[in-house]
Amino acid sequence: MSHHYLIPALIAGLIQGVVEWLPVSSKTMITIYFTVMGIKVQNAYDLGLIANFGSFFAAVYYFRKEVVQTFKVLIRPFDSQYYSRLLRFLFIGTLATGVTGLPAFILVRHAFSAIGGSAAMVVIGILLLFTGFVVRNKERMVENQGKQERENTRVPGFGASVLTGLMQGLAGLPGISRSGMTITPLLWMGFEAKEAIRLSFMLDVLALVGAGVVPLVIGRGGFQAVAQLGVVTTLLMIAVAAVVSFLAMSTVLKFASRWRTSTATFVIAGITLVVATAALLGV
Repeated sequence: MSHHYLIPALIAGLIQGVVEWLPVSSKTMITIYFTVMGIKVQNAYDLGLIANFGSFFAAVYYFRKEVVQTFKVLIRPFDSQYYSRLLRFLFIGTLATGVTGLPAFILVRHAFSAIGGSAAMVVIGILLLFTGFVVRNKERMVENQGKQERENTRVPGFGASVLTGLMQGLAGLPGISRSGMTITPLLWMGFEAKEAIRLSFMLDVLALVGAGVVPLVIGRGGFQAVAQLGVVTTLLMIAVAAVVSFLAMSTVLKFASRWRTSTATFVIAGITLVVATAALLGV
């Protein structure tokens, strides 16, 4: 067990647990944090993905009713009832996520190897700015919906599922928020904010485990990252992320549509760009 990284790992788990459910990129926050703590940027990025395992376990438990009901309709996936439609949305959205998500991950791995840590952080800062604009657009749409609330059992159709999944895959890029990228198209298609956030979180369940597995099976860079942090320390990070994720989800689902996080994203992007640019210039 690497005691040197124990506290940073616990803090990273806390970051993952809270930020995963906000329209800010949790893997980017962890990448930035671990890089500052002295971990190579490639390893920091992989650890940011591996931390998703914690949020996966929390999401499965939080949405246990939906998970059980969705498994029950596997034998009748083309029914018109709610859970059959939800199953189709999750299946199609997850497949579409892979179409953009895997190339995004491979691109990042090669880019980080080629351009080095400081330049990579500049890229992260630019991508964070993009996320800020996406989130700001989302916040404006939420405000335009007002406070109307009603029971909603709508589920995205085929085209909407594909679009939402493709946009979720783009969150494989550092600085791109998964929830920001999936909530936005659902709002574009007329879903109420509360339902868009809930559907986004449910689509996130399989994406979370996929995000954690990818760095371990593609290029095997994830094993190098775990070796630098320590196996036990990594498991503790995941455990903290799981506990904090579960505690955070109900709060976020209740209040996320009212929070203005785009400003925080812009601030973090600005700090990242300033620090990374200074490092590149040798300041």
